[in-house]
Amino acid sequence: MVGIRDGFMTTHPACTDTAAGDNGPMFSVRNPYAGLALVALAAALSACGGGSDSASPDPVGPTPTEPTGPDPLLAQQWHLFNSGQSGGTPGGDLGLASLAERGDGIKVAVVDGAVQTTHPDLVPNLLPGLSYNYATGSTDPSPAPATTGQPQDDSVGGPDDAHGTAVAGILLARDNNAFGGRGVAPRAQLMAFNPLIQSTDVNMADAMARAWQGGAAVVNNSWGPPDPASGGSGSFYRSSSVWQQAVLQGVAQGRGGLGTVYLIAAGNGGASGDDSNRDGYANFRAMLTVGAVDDHNRPTSYTEPGANVLVAAPSGNVVGRYQSTAGVVTTDIAGPRGYADVSSSLGADHTAFFDGTSATTPMVSGVVALMLQANPKLSWRDVRWILASTALPATLEAGQPVALPSAMNGHGFQPQVGFGRVSASAAVNMARSFAALGAEKSCSSGVLPGSGVLADDSTAAQSLAWNGGSCSLSVVEHVTVRLLSNHTYSGDLRISLRSPAGRVSELSTPHSCAGSVCTSLVSGHSFGSVRHMGEAARGNWTLLVSDEQPDDTGRVTSWEVVLYGH
Repeated sequence: MVGIRDGFMTTHPACTDTAAGDNGPMFSVRNPYAGLALVALAAALSACGGGSDSASPDPVGPTPTEPTGPDPLLAQQWHLFNSGQSGGTPGGDLGLASLAERGDGIKVAVVDGAVQTTHPDLVPNLLPGLSYNYATGSTDPSPAPATTGQPQDDSVGGPDDAHGTAVAGILLARDNNAFGGRGVAPRAQLMAFNPLIQSTDVNMADAMARAWQGGAAVVNNSWGPPDPASGGSGSFYRSSSVWQQAVLQGVAQGRGGLGTVYLIAAGNGGASGDDSNRDGYANFRAMLTVGAVDDHNRPTSYTEPGANVLVAAPSGNVVGRYQSTAGVVTTDIAGPRGYADVSSSLGADHTAFFDGTSATTPMVSGVVALMLQANPKLSWRDVRWILASTALPATLEAGQPVALPSAMNGHGFQPQVGFGRVSASAAVNMARSFAALGAEKSCSSGVLPGSGVLADDSTAAQSLAWNGGSCSLSVVEHVTVRLLSNHTYSGDLRISLRSPAGRVSELSTPHSCAGSVCTSLVSGHSFGSVRHMGEAARGNWTLLVSDEQPDDTGRVTSWEVVLYGH
């Protein structure tokens, strides 16, 4: 099940290598498409009912004459230019003020629920014929029209499904058109896909493939498994192999081999104890995972921590409609439907109540578009390295995780915000003259034997070590750890990875699962970590595992670590 990151919808994956699980569908990590060419993957998707019939990108036609003039809502978009207008800290924004780039020529894809591509603030940037509606098979993923007298329904696929429209507006709403506000990259070009309305594994994978085949340089994903407050189990959730393969082909073949940049929301379950690294979509190595800070640069209470979180961007501090804190002004469904109150001072076509990591992800997607305009030769890995290198520290409060030393910067890595909050100006300026990282290399430990039975209800960890002294790569960019365990309640486990430099990735902490049933790890779970970015690969890597809650017992049956870098 996947859903939008600030209003989840339960869905039913189908046509996949599925096995029964404890908390709903669980997916095998076996990759049936390994080694297949793109045409074979497309054929496999088509056979399952998804299909990937993208043609070459249509040429962009002449832009219709449009009004010009200042954007009337720009002054309220504190996430772009924060002067303290909403009570926040001046300068607590994306840092766009010094940049001339607006995303010209960069194609971006929004993968979501409905996206109203005819919205006046979006239509000037629309790429003709490249969007796709998974319900109708048309190239228009706009919300289905409401019937006469139909009550408000903003669930995915409903007539008020404004989530994707809001996401698209944050990313690239048109600037200087005397209407609404503007996006981070207001001259980027838009294609939109709505697989969340029928979110089978095949459709989700098809959207990943369809985007890069259509020429998308950036793909925004403001969705994920439901957090505990939205009906999720709070347990481990594996991504499907067909989806993984589609994303891997995008980073390998997109943009002429430089790689499409895929971004995804970290999740909104932090206040209820959820962790982004238990999400097999957000912790996948080819995804750039985004957390949230508020208008005072503080990590929000809801943003999910994880060793997989790269950076954060500004959002409101409360997820939900009609909150009193400063939200993000963006596009709503044009007209009386959608999120907006028609009596609002913003009018019916925009909303000020869009928040969560759903909102921060398109902000960073927009910054990536600016970076690629400044330097089209950047690889997908270069982009991640630059964002991590130039991020600014968050303002941490008592009770929040501390920032730990990092090889990438002087202020460290903090699991709610990763390497820090995005600075668009610093990232774009570094991008202009960045020397490429070069070809990606990897090094695997192979499958290693596991532990003895873990002491029950004890903080004493068992240590499992592997020496990466023979690795061909020198500098780490990403680490994947695959762990199998026969423990009868996986939520009891604390799982960490210690690098040769002595720095630790917290991969999973003890937690409770809905219905007292946690996902079994007998078939394994893969954890992702960017926390060791910039560190040396060679030396001892140590897995630390303890059973810190009572009653259930078990052991690690096997594990594997894979280092990626240059």
